Amino acid sequence: MKAKECNTWATLDFESSGLSKWSYPIEVGYALSKGHSDSVLINPMSAADGWLYWDEVAEVNRHSLSRRRLHQDGLSVLSVCQHLNHTLCGVDMVFCDSQWDLFWLGRLYRAAYMRPSFTLIEIGHWLSQHQRGDSQLFQRMFSQRGQYQYRAKPDAEQIRHTLQYFLE
Repeated sequence: MKAKECNTWATLDFESSGLSKWSYPIEVGYALSKGHSDSVLINPMSAADGWLYWDEVAEVNRHSLSRRRLHQDGLSVLSVCQHLNHTLCGVDMVFCDSQWDLFWLGRLYRAAYMRPSFTLIEIGHWLSQHQRGDSQLFQRMFSQRGQYQYRAKPDAEQIRHTLQYFLE
């Protein structure tokens, strides 16, 4: 097995079936501080706890991922959790830019009956705690870099690029 690249922090982003308490993650992307990034699709049929909610407006206007594509190309919730745990286990801080990402991480790992090997931290909360800015400043800087792509990998990369200003 290849030695892991040393990364002190990473960013993580989810795409979901919608924005409701019934929604679930359908794609997760991450970007490591040294630049490597990736994403995986999640097959909702692999979750035993009834991931049925689907917002067609989100599919058409946001992520453009169909349920059929997720069923065909998505990995099981167990495989996704194992991949994330392996990739992010040595990372000191893993950041997301929304409370929704915390929600979907919890839903993903509960469905796999696992725990993450990392702690996901909401950026705005961390910036405020460490007196490095706030979520409004982060969002303004993020917006200057362009709009959300509503796909997990490019959004995680954009979050990483914006967060570098605050961390380095």
